[in-house]
Amino acid sequence: MATGFLGTRADTLVDIAIVFLLAAPFLMACAVRLARQHRHRSHRNLQLTVFLAGIAAILLLEVSIRFGGAAEAYRESSLYGHPMVAWLFAVHLLIALPTFGSWCVLVIASVRRFSGELPGSFSPKHRRWGALTYMGVWLTCITGTGLYVIGFVL
Repeated sequence: MATGFLGTRADTLVDIAIVFLLAAPFLMACAVRLARQHRHRSHRNLQLTVFLAGIAAILLLEVSIRFGGAAEAYRESSLYGHPMVAWLFAVHLLIALPTFGSWCVLVIASVRRFSGELPGSFSPKHRRWGALTYMGVWLTCITGTGLYVIGFVL
């Protein structure tokens, strides 16, 4: 089984996904800074890039799990089958799925309203939903990293 570039049991596709997952909250923080500097177009472009890269990372992860060697490599973990792993995976999904959903809604609503005057009437809602989504991305990052370490490092 070929390993990825991080030197774990994970393959390259999983390694790409975890690197993106670790980078996403920091990239989103940069995007927030751009918005606070009233650089709304740059904010939008970075957020859309992070969002689309996130979708690509999820797809790479799923391809590796379904068709690659990720599932087999995960089963080699010393903690495979431990109830804590199932619990962490459940928590990860309970955070990641609503976060992705809220991010999708926020992106669609924001793109539709972007051509108007900024900041506009949508801005308070955008900020609130953005903050919740950002928190969800951080929690997804933490739980996803935990799953990566359990599955491919230990």
